[in-house]
Amino acid sequence: MVKKMVQNSSKWFKMVQYCSVLLLTILVVACEVIPENDQFIPVEMEETNRTTLIVEFSGLQCNNCPNAATTAHDLQEYYGEKLVVVEMHPASNSLTQAGRPEWDYTCPESDEYYKHWEIPFLPFGVVNMSQKEEYQTWGTACQQSAMMISPVTLTQAIQVDSSNIQIVATIENLSYDMLSLEYIAWLTEDSIIGPQIMPNKKTNKEYVHNHILRDAITSTWGMPVTVEDGESTAITLSYTLPDNVVAKNCNIVGVVMKDGTAIQVNEYKFKNIIE
Repeated sequence: MVKKMVQNSSKWFKMVQYCSVLLLTILVVACEVIPENDQFIPVEMEETNRTTLIVEFSGLQCNNCPNAATTAHDLQEYYGEKLVVVEMHPASNSLTQAGRPEWDYTCPESDEYYKHWEIPFLPFGVVNMSQKEEYQTWGTACQQSAMMISPVTLTQAIQVDSSNIQIVATIENLSYDMLSLEYIAWLTEDSIIGPQIMPNKKTNKEYVHNHILRDAITSTWGMPVTVEDGESTAITLSYTLPDNVVAKNCNIVGVVMKDGTAIQVNEYKFKNIIE
């Protein structure tokens, strides 16, 4: 009888040991830090009407900035037109200093945004004009933004005559409330060939810089717009392209702001209308 009790006790002890090891293994696996790229879980594009904006602060002397640019590119490959990236080179940061005028990608607006958000270092990003994020977390921020529904739609029609352009931006209010908004229009440029310090600390003289902010067509923080519930409003702007851009590589990025956050974005690419 005693022997049987000892045997049963031994079996029970071994079972407790096994369960303890199994539980510990589960806890260790559950607490394991998962790389950022593995944390990203794609969402269905049909779930939202919202386009996300990443403002990417960068510099041609920043050796880690190409990694951020790659992250932005990969996210755009997934989200397509539902993600717009605008790269800003702030003059206040020494990593944007260029050796020649044609390599100077700074503009006053980039510097104003940089100072306003108190950007701590390069590269760095601001999602939807309000959420400061390091590039390693842009994927998670985009995923969260993609789940939100915007109360407005934004479309932009562009006409180009030589260096003169006309923009007609239409904002439609999908909500049941009157909305007080701001509309920002930016000029950006793709396919700029110039030097860039790479992660290996070497200079790539043929680096392709994309979505560089060249100018703010409206004021830096936009123009006020009021749209009645269920109605739409059209905004017409005239603008002359600066001499230092290639028209076919340019884009007009429109941003609708509400309470300090971008709630809708639209990018119109000149390459669609210029051969």
